[in-house]
Amino acid sequence: MKSLHPLDSTLTEYKKDEISFNFERYIQTLLDNKWRIFLFVLTVLIASYFIINSIKTQYKATATVLIEKKESNVVDVTALYGLDNESEEYLATEFEVLRSRPLAEKVVGKLDLTSHPAFKEEQGFSLTALFGSVKDKVFGSMGQSTDQAITSEAVEAEIARRELLKDYQERLSIFPLRKTQLVEVSFEAPTPVLARDIANEHAEAYIEADLEARLERTKTAASWLAGQVEGLKGELSRAEQQLADYIEQENVIDIEGIQAVSSQELKDLNTDLVKVRSKLSEATIRREQVQSAKRSGSEESLRSVQADNVAQTLKLDWVLAQQKRAELAKRYGPEHPKMLAASSDLATARAGFRDQINKIIERVEFEYNAALAEEADLQRRISLAQQNFFSDNRKGSKYLELQREVESNQRLFDLFYNRTKETTETIDLQSAHARILTPAEDPLRPSKPQKPILFLLAALGSLFLSIFYYIMRELFNTGIRDGEDVDQRIGLPLLGSLPSIKKSFVRPVVLNAQDEGERSKEGAIFKEAVNTVRTGLMLDRVDRPHKTIMVTSTIAGEGKSTIAGHLAYSYASVGRTLLIDCDLRTRGVSNMFGVNKTDMGLREVLSAEALLEQCVIGIDNNLDLLCANFTPLNPLKLISSPRFQSHIKDAAKKYNFVILDAPPVLPVSDPLVLAGYVDAVIYTIRARSTPYQHISRCLQSLQRVEAPVCGVVLNQLDMGGSYYSYYSYGNT
Repeated sequence: MKSLHPLDSTLTEYKKDEISFNFERYIQTLLDNKWRIFLFVLTVLIASYFIINSIKTQYKATATVLIEKKESNVVDVTALYGLDNESEEYLATEFEVLRSRPLAEKVVGKLDLTSHPAFKEEQGFSLTALFGSVKDKVFGSMGQSTDQAITSEAVEAEIARRELLKDYQERLSIFPLRKTQLVEVSFEAPTPVLARDIANEHAEAYIEADLEARLERTKTAASWLAGQVEGLKGELSRAEQQLADYIEQENVIDIEGIQAVSSQELKDLNTDLVKVRSKLSEATIRREQVQSAKRSGSEESLRSVQADNVAQTLKLDWVLAQQKRAELAKRYGPEHPKMLAASSDLATARAGFRDQINKIIERVEFEYNAALAEEADLQRRISLAQQNFFSDNRKGSKYLELQREVESNQRLFDLFYNRTKETTETIDLQSAHARILTPAEDPLRPSKPQKPILFLLAALGSLFLSIFYYIMRELFNTGIRDGEDVDQRIGLPLLGSLPSIKKSFVRPVVLNAQDEGERSKEGAIFKEAVNTVRTGLMLDRVDRPHKTIMVTSTIAGEGKSTIAGHLAYSYASVGRTLLIDCDLRTRGVSNMFGVNKTDMGLREVLSAEALLEQCVIGIDNNLDLLCANFTPLNPLKLISSPRFQSHIKDAAKKYNFVILDAPPVLPVSDPLVLAGYVDAVIYTIRARSTPYQHISRCLQSLQRVEAPVCGVVLNQLDMGGSYYSYYSYGNT
């Protein structure tokens, strides 16, 4: 966005990331609102005083309980009811038991807290009373049966009981001490004695409840064990009877000895079978050799024949007979008696040798057949032995199975029987796993309300809340907050900052006051701020000062008319000044000076009914006012007329300075037209009020018509800080 200032053609476009966080601004905001913050904190403290004093005094007594994780029972039956007291969850579970409702009911019943005055007072405005009152109003005029009345009373009693238990549990606090087995049991009550008694009784009730629960669990375990013993006894008797029946049926005396004999017999038979098969193999070889020799006619070469002494002797006789006949053949003829005798001897020797060979062959065949028969017999005996062995094994397996079942049932029976005896005999020896380490004592001081702490918290909370409110309000304020915002967001010169003043200071009496002593300090500061604006305008063009000046703003209510009136009064101290009310719709300046519509003004000037000198109203020696004494149907058309422009030029010739109070820019277009008639435009912004988006839109509109915007006047600025203390320096 370009600058509208005639001396600076570039208006810095607003960029949020270029605006630094001004810490001093927020400090100054807090300092400016310090009395509001103080008043808020004081109000909160006063309210807290009455609230805290209305709280009933409560006393807290604390008893310390030691919860042992190790079991101290004579007989450990934890495995039977699943309680793992070695885990961390065990202590956490016990802490929750301490907070449980059944334990609270036990203490309430034992101490008869339902009739205790402290609890009756707390229940005075309970749901029971409310329920009863509503019931009486609704059903008071209606008849009820006896059953309905009894039901209503039961419901009321149940509601009262639950409310009492709820109140009891709210007063009770269980606090485990870290990395220990200690837990603090605390209770709040209206009296120290009641707090002490309930804290101790709650701890004792916890120990008693634990003992009762453990005793009940032990009884349950003993009953369960007894039932198991009876069942195991029956199983043992059945198993023993089955074993006895089997021994009698199968005549099993020494099953291990029988199995050993069968095994050894089978082993011996297998050994003999190996030997027989070896012998059969040798007989088979010899038989095959004999059959081969018989086919080849070489029986004499058989190893059996050569190994037989008789055969060798007969063979020798045969050889000798052959030699004798050969020798005789040399001397005798075939028919010689000696040759005949020799031939007879040779035939006899040869026949004997052949008979012996046949006997050897028959013996080999016999040995082969005998080996075969022996092998078959051994295989039969082995098969029978195997059957006996397997039968004995089956008997042994069945016997051992029945025997193991008897032994297993006997062991289980002995285990459960011994545990049952131990549990039954020691059922009254249960010891508590928790004890009161430190009993509760009478508290000497009330636990609440902690008045100093509550007052401190109320003060700090209200202080922080108010600080947070003003900081957030400052942070999210989209308006122009100070001169720094004007410089960073708008980029126009800041002509001056006017303080926030009371409405009475804009009255004519203030404008006309000459005596500085008659004005208050606030009025003097405001006048000095207006003089600063005038000085800035005059220094903007020293060689040719601005004669016609228009004052406008973004929207109505930003104080532009007040600034125009006071600025005119300030210029009147330098030269003759005319203030023209150009806001024909609202007559801002005219109303401020109390001018009526019946007085002469713009209507007469524009209609040429009277001269300018005749229509102005004298406000001061050098200050005149041309009021807006009528509201035209189309103010923009009237302002855009050449006659209106000529009258402004004519006024500029007759007066040293002419101040125009123009309408706001955002709702109407009148200021855009009036900006072409003047030498300078003063843009009024109400501090922390007008949104920046609206201001930017209006300045862009003025830029499009090339309005000579000289700067910004920041109005209604809180002057409480030291930043503006120089305004009052001259009045000290």
